Amino acid sequence: MLPRIQAGVTLERYLEFLRNDFFQVDADIDGQITQRDVDLHTLMEGIQARTSAINMVMRYDLDGDGFVTEEEVRRGMSYDLRGQLGLAAFNKASKPQLPADAAAKQIDNMVRTIGALDTDKDGKVSVAEAAKFGSSGIQGRGQNGQSARARQFLTIDGASKGALTLTEYQAAGEALFRKIDADSDGTISQQELTDYRTRAERAGCEMPAASEKAEIVVLSSYQTDALSSVTLGSQDTVVHAGRVVVEPGVEPLYVVIATYAPTIWQFSGAVERVERLVMTSSRTGPNSGDANQRSLVGATGIPQERVSFFSRSNCLNYFYETPTSASLQAVAAIRNAAGNAPETVAAKYSIASFKVPSGAIEAQSEKPARGLIIQKSEGALNIVGNASNVIIQAGPSRAKDDMYRFSPGGVIEIDPKTVVGSVPAAKYEVLPAQAGLVQLLSAGALTQNSVGEYIVHQKIRFPAGLTGAHSVTFLVMKGTPYPDGDPGHSCVIVEESGEKKGAGCR
Repeated sequence: MLPRIQAGVTLERYLEFLRNDFFQVDADIDGQITQRDVDLHTLMEGIQARTSAINMVMRYDLDGDGFVTEEEVRRGMSYDLRGQLGLAAFNKASKPQLPADAAAKQIDNMVRTIGALDTDKDGKVSVAEAAKFGSSGIQGRGQNGQSARARQFLTIDGASKGALTLTEYQAAGEALFRKIDADSDGTISQQELTDYRTRAERAGCEMPAASEKAEIVVLSSYQTDALSSVTLGSQDTVVHAGRVVVEPGVEPLYVVIATYAPTIWQFSGAVERVERLVMTSSRTGPNSGDANQRSLVGATGIPQERVSFFSRSNCLNYFYETPTSASLQAVAAIRNAAGNAPETVAAKYSIASFKVPSGAIEAQSEKPARGLIIQKSEGALNIVGNASNVIIQAGPSRAKDDMYRFSPGGVIEIDPKTVVGSVPAAKYEVLPAQAGLVQLLSAGALTQNSVGEYIVHQKIRFPAGLTGAHSVTFLVMKGTPYPDGDPGHSCVIVEESGEKKGAGCR
């Protein structure tokens, strides 16, 4: 409803907009929005997507036989891109140093895309096969179509019985209009609209006021050096763990912690000084950061009645250096919400522990390293100069070494029953990232071959967070069930079928 309210619109004009919207969403024209409208819109959107897909592919059916071959795609696209191809040929002759022609790559990509529709491998794409063109994007388009709008209509308060009438829809719209129209003059001004949107953006970001004597301490990091032995909300989420040591003193403390990674904070020391703990992180689930969802964060050692969470994950952004624009904005938001300016602001990219109220930071990553490590799996390596402090690691890396490289603090054991979290805490079935690989190797569920691939011998669950540099290769042996969970960016090769699964496969 809100997008229909623009500066200068009157109530009468706004209700007219809503009426027109309602008639568009009422697919079966029965005067109310119900699940039947959702189903009918879904059916029609599917037909439209299928028709569009067929038209897109069959436009290359040059001989009209009802099938499309690779040669027809190349001829048809070459015709469409003849100007670009001609220019590329001219440039190649006069300027051979220019990079390869983009049009030729575009043709190759289309040939591969359409060729992939040939499920019966007969060398040509039929009308039925063409209907699946772009199917991976059809669902995404449906999320913004009339079926999605019908579902939204059914979430309005007046639709509590599974049906929404025009009268109920306009009544809800009028209530919103009058809420925005602060001076009740029947017209929305730009200032009224701006004020309402500002209030809406801050909804769910409220913080309890600090007491008069409280010292506000702000802590922030991207992540901690250690992993948690328990997860928050999902087995497929990587949860970190850090420590906060409360120093002796008499002043009450108001502690605010913002991180990127989901984190459980273990409080110790003079915890009775903490009158309020506010925590947030940027992540809300496995590989997701939905601004309208609660952050994944928790703490031990602080009573639940003294812990606060935001209803949204974008209320307070993390930072790992100060002063920066992010830290200044966060401090200002806390000052406005809590009523006092923070006296201590401490931040670092990765930490092991904070001390409050001093803001002192300890980081495992700052401890002396073993020296320079050069890892090379094959080929010749020449080192010129003093190599007295150089360690050369040949062959594949090992799980335990990788675990401490990525998480130098290791895994912190936490009792899930002691966690005050934004969502329920539970023990990991398999520890996240490389710690999970170490666990599975120790249990005999995995072994590692000479090139570093992980051989799956038993039913397992993929460790969470095997993305980016954490990704590995799994070999699922014949007779072994396919693992549960999310392999992330790892490659999974199934011996029985030879099939490759996962984003990391080439």
